[in-house]
Amino acid sequence: MERYIDMHCHILPGVDDGAADIAETKEMLKIAYDEGIRCIIATPHHHPHRGHEHPEILKKKLTLVRRAAQEIDDKFRIYLGTEIYFGQDIPEKLERGEVLSMNQRRRVLIEFSPSDNYNYIQQSIQQIQMHGYEVILAHAERYPCLTDDVELAEHIFNMGVDIQVNAGSIIGESGRKIKQFVKTLMDQDMVFGVGTDAHSANRRAPRMKKAAEYVKKKYGEDYMRRIFFSNAATMLRKKKEE
Repeated sequence: MERYIDMHCHILPGVDDGAADIAETKEMLKIAYDEGIRCIIATPHHHPHRGHEHPEILKKKLTLVRRAAQEIDDKFRIYLGTEIYFGQDIPEKLERGEVLSMNQRRRVLIEFSPSDNYNYIQQSIQQIQMHGYEVILAHAERYPCLTDDVELAEHIFNMGVDIQVNAGSIIGESGRKIKQFVKTLMDQDMVFGVGTDAHSANRRAPRMKKAAEYVKKKYGEDYMRRIFFSNAATMLRKKKEE
């Protein structure tokens, strides 16, 4: 069976608009495991309206989720990051440790409002990069400024940004236009990784297998493994000694 890494998932209980409690977290973990997901980077929101718990609270919740995952399989791994809604104070919050990067690396998962224009997104990313962070753009297919002009997505990619897309968008769950946009990104090898962006055990569950099988059929096994596992795995390896 193939193994996948879900690099964008709202599975921590009671911290944002994702899993409501540990019971739902456990349901989501079972679904994820059955889908072939063997590592999850939990990415709770840091957002003015959707959740902004202190990192110490998030770490305590992570412990609970790890215990639940161990009950399924002692090799089922859960890591911690954040889906960060950009604001002008974010670079400073990252430096002060008030917002968490991806698995304590100098890499951050950043989201914007769908209504933000390209210049704002570009300049905001540059601010974060100037503070020494690598940027992963969360669900790039959510931004009309990019889906309406794929060349702008290419510009973002050429800035050194890692592009993340949601599994459901690959198989058309967000509509034909979004599916075509994501296909174009994959055709041009601009996708870094795939996440489920799961928020629940029902409507937005952590499902990845169908998308992975589609990519394997259309683009080959090596490419599928790269965007569903290998690239994200670079954030999970032990840090090298300085």
